[in-house]
Amino acid sequence: MARKNKLDDTTENDISSVVALHNNMNEKTWQKVLEWEAILNPSKQTPKLSRFLGRPSDLSPKARFKNMFLSYPLPFDRHDWTVIRKDGTEVRYVIDYYHDETQASELPDSGFPKMDDHDAVKSILVDVRPALDSVSEFKGRCFTMPLARQMGWSKFQTLPMLPTNAMKGQMRESMLVWDNIQKNAKETKAQFQREKEGKEPLSTPETPLEVSKEDAQQLAKSFAKVLEQCQEERKRMESCDPEESAQASLALSMCMSQIICPLQHQTVVKTLHSQEDDGNQSKKEEAIYEAKVDAALVNMLNCVGRENERVAMAKAAHPIVFKE
Repeated sequence: MARKNKLDDTTENDISSVVALHNNMNEKTWQKVLEWEAILNPSKQTPKLSRFLGRPSDLSPKARFKNMFLSYPLPFDRHDWTVIRKDGTEVRYVIDYYHDETQASELPDSGFPKMDDHDAVKSILVDVRPALDSVSEFKGRCFTMPLARQMGWSKFQTLPMLPTNAMKGQMRESMLVWDNIQKNAKETKAQFQREKEGKEPLSTPETPLEVSKEDAQQLAKSFAKVLEQCQEERKRMESCDPEESAQASLALSMCMSQIICPLQHQTVVKTLHSQEDDGNQSKKEEAIYEAKVDAALVNMLNCVGRENERVAMAKAAHPIVFKE
């Protein structure tokens, strides 16, 4: 809503709906990732979500191609989700999120979809596919999955490459949203630079930045501290059942955030203790409290994901620093 400049219309009553929609889309995205994994890595061992990174200001090559050559609207968001398989292999998935206003429902309860109802929100279109980081992923996207769908081995539904006439008519709005995203990204970069210079602390940016050797050394120290202090949480994450992976992942992220995202961690702790459970809260108060907790957790998880990405960038740019 911020990217569409519509926050002025938002009230506290809308927050619980936002949370419900957000959770529904996360579950829908994860289901699509699992459908890919069922074909690319056929086994009974469910992969786990290792980390994710929001990249709304970065157009994926596919999204750029569809917009430039096929008159497709620009996505309003992009995520990179990295899963880890049982054998330790990591695979990055790129997710583009599109909005088709013509499919929006006006039913009274449409803003409160059930988390596992993957057909509830038809107005948000999700394009999920493995990133072309290796020959294996290239073969999976170009040959393995298309063959599996043709033979009926998978029910995975791809997002059509060609837009409908209605979506072509939404090109202009998508460009306005994209311009606003770029403006916010520039402001965030400027704020992050001020934070590095010792000025007032600001939120961590989502746009990837270059990592200097000095920054890499600091990241290496933090990374070593994480490995030392979060051993128990890491072991639990590696050995837990699929049903427990979400809780284990959250526990690990909470432990990591104490070291690499202390401000976000403190916000989560403060928010969790901001309401006393005396049994007298109204449903509205409970909904607002839960929304605040969810927002604080998302902010913390985004920060942890961002720092993990910076560590990966630092390792690639300055590998010797992590061996010292």
